[in-house]
Amino acid sequence: MSRMTRSWERSLLFSIFVAAFIFSFLLICTSIECASASEPQIDVTPREVKIFFDSERASEAFYPAEDTITITNNGENTTVMSISHDSKIILSCPDTFSLDPKKPKVITIKAPYDAHDGSYYLEIKAGGVKVETVTVKIIYCAKIKVNLSSVDFGEVPSKKSEVTKTIEISEEYGYKTLDDVTITPARGNENNWVTPSRERDITVSKVSHAYVTFTLRPGPPNYNRRDNKYRWMFIIKSRSRNVEPITIEVEARIMRPPKLGELKDKELEIKFDKPKETVLEYYKHIDIRVRNEGDEPLYFRKIDYPNSLGGGIRVEIDPPDKVLDSRNIEVYITVPYYAPEGTYRGKLHIYAEDKDGNPAGDEYVDITIKIIWPVDFTISSTSPYFTPSPPSIDFGSLALKERGYEKKSVKITLTERYGYKPVRNLRFSESGEYGEWLHEELDFSEIPPGESRSFILKIEPGLEAVPKSYSWKYDIRASEISRKRIEVKANIVPMNIPEMMEYLESFRESILYRRYPSSEAIISNGVGMLEVVERSDIGAEDWKKIPVLMKGTLSLLSSLNDGLISSEGENYGKAVENLVSASVSASTIESNSELNNWDIYGYAREISAGADRTTEEVLMDEAKKLELRGWNIKKAVEHAMAMGDISGLKEEENVLESALSYQYAAIIYGLLDNKEKRLECSYEESLLMDKHDELVSDATDLRIKAEGNISISKENDLVRIGDLYLLVNPYKFDTFSANFGSAKANFEDAGSKYKVAGELLMSENTKADLNELRGEWSRILSMFFLACILYCAAFIYTINRIIMGTMAYMMDMHEREVGDIVVTTTVAF
Repeated sequence: MSRMTRSWERSLLFSIFVAAFIFSFLLICTSIECASASEPQIDVTPREVKIFFDSERASEAFYPAEDTITITNNGENTTVMSISHDSKIILSCPDTFSLDPKKPKVITIKAPYDAHDGSYYLEIKAGGVKVETVTVKIIYCAKIKVNLSSVDFGEVPSKKSEVTKTIEISEEYGYKTLDDVTITPARGNENNWVTPSRERDITVSKVSHAYVTFTLRPGPPNYNRRDNKYRWMFIIKSRSRNVEPITIEVEARIMRPPKLGELKDKELEIKFDKPKETVLEYYKHIDIRVRNEGDEPLYFRKIDYPNSLGGGIRVEIDPPDKVLDSRNIEVYITVPYYAPEGTYRGKLHIYAEDKDGNPAGDEYVDITIKIIWPVDFTISSTSPYFTPSPPSIDFGSLALKERGYEKKSVKITLTERYGYKPVRNLRFSESGEYGEWLHEELDFSEIPPGESRSFILKIEPGLEAVPKSYSWKYDIRASEISRKRIEVKANIVPMNIPEMMEYLESFRESILYRRYPSSEAIISNGVGMLEVVERSDIGAEDWKKIPVLMKGTLSLLSSLNDGLISSEGENYGKAVENLVSASVSASTIESNSELNNWDIYGYAREISAGADRTTEEVLMDEAKKLELRGWNIKKAVEHAMAMGDISGLKEEENVLESALSYQYAAIIYGLLDNKEKRLECSYEESLLMDKHDELVSDATDLRIKAEGNISISKENDLVRIGDLYLLVNPYKFDTFSANFGSAKANFEDAGSKYKVAGELLMSENTKADLNELRGEWSRILSMFFLACILYCAAFIYTINRIIMGTMAYMMDMHEREVGDIVVTTTVAF
């Protein structure tokens, strides 16, 4: 129970504490709000301002404060403001004014020049209640004034021991006196050669001035300094407040006595630059720089030098009177042209003094003279490819030949120009693309003084060359001679331009040129284009077309001319073949005539136009000629066959020739893109070929029949003995004559048909077979007649033998009968 009571008490106390805190907070807020509503809130800044009197007294009527005063009403109501102040303080606003809320009032303050220094107060009230006090401080300033901004002692001779300059010091504004002015040297002064006569406790005012003397006592000369100009800085200041210190500069040019500076040894290289014996002597000089390290004039007492250095070399000197800073001593060297090459040495001894004759130093100068004999060579050539100045070689166009590109060479002469030394260790080098195309042929290793030697420079392009312009830097080097460069150029042309030009111009003597004057446009433009190509720089893209274009042009002219020649020689197949080739060449020309180089573009287009025009003229004339020839032959054959007598036909008057003429005409009309005439001629050709095939078929059948008759007769009527066929049976003569006669008639008819058809070879073969048949016929008949004679002789011989036998028999029988009679008679007897 007691524990619960204590807990309740603590809760009650905490509640009372919270309620009391809230009541107090509300009471404070209410009080502040009431106070804000009842009292004005004024803010004044700054609370202190200063007025500096920092110009000459009475030069200005008033001096303004360095800051302005800003009064701000932070309340909610307009408040009446009032400012109380000393009469020496002047405000930019009335002493009483109304100040609206949130609108600051800016007030400037100033004081007259006769106001005393010290503090003045501004009492600011709002609604009669003092809210702020502002302090205004008037401060007197002072300024130190010196009559000279700098002290210049000017040029101080070296023998002057002391010089002085006086300055005047005063106060400029006039408001107060300075009694603690000091003069002290600034930090960084090089030395203490300058001292002031007074250094501290100097009193100055507007009307009371102080005089201070600066004394310069030069120390020993410093020859290591770049110049003789010295400067010292002194600070004039006061310990009083608001006094700016000033700095005064003291300067002087302290002359140093003359002193001969260190001399440098001299070397002179004399290179003879004229051919030997064209000049007798060479004149040179050496400038020996003499430096006076002092500032006062330096004089030469004497100069010792050798008159000759050997080798005929002479020395002369023309020294100056005096030296102020630095000057050259001219040493003149005279060298005869025959002086040997080498190094010569001598020594000069120079003695110096000042204007009073006191020594100012002496120095030695070693002189070295180096004589160099010249050596050089000139480059010359009589070749038209060579240009002397600057040395260059232009091989022009190198055309493609049958076995590679054209090769050219130049004979170059090197001449030693001075006559003193030989040219030794000659070296040749080339730089540029395919430099290995250039190579030289020489048979010497050095050039004697003043003499000449020649070598051959050749260019031999390889097959890797592409059509373009090539250039090389061809360098010739030798000992002691700078590089000599020859610019070499060549234009690789994938065709033989001179040969092509000659070939083109040769067509002016051709049958084509005589019969077709339009071909002149092709020839003249082709020649003109080649001339431009030979001297121009042609791009790689054009080089791909130009050779094809020109070869096409030559092929066109050649094909057209050969076609006309073949046509006149009645070799129409060859003529048509050439005309087809010409048409292809014309197309090639057209497709390669679009060039990028405007110098040759017009020529190419004119060649193409001329090629089209001339080709069309020739093709049209030849097509008409062939068509007419085919018609004439056809009509001649038809007439001969109608008459039944082909003996009057010429050799070329046959069906095949007529068909070929129409075929050739159709081909040419096709090239001319004349479809109607091409179809017409092709139709005639087909009809004639059908007739040709019919005649050949009939003739072949007749030959077969003739050969059949011969075979039958040989099998049935003749007897074969070895390779001979003989008619031995007279009873077979009639069938043999009939078969061989039929064979001869068939061969004759077949030969005629072959001839009309135009198969001249078959006609000749048939004629040969006919002649062979006739020969065999004659041989068989001859052998038959001989056999008949033999038959008769045998018959006669047989008859004779029969008769002789019969007679012998009869005689024998008669004798036998006679003998019988005799015997009988004898017996009888």
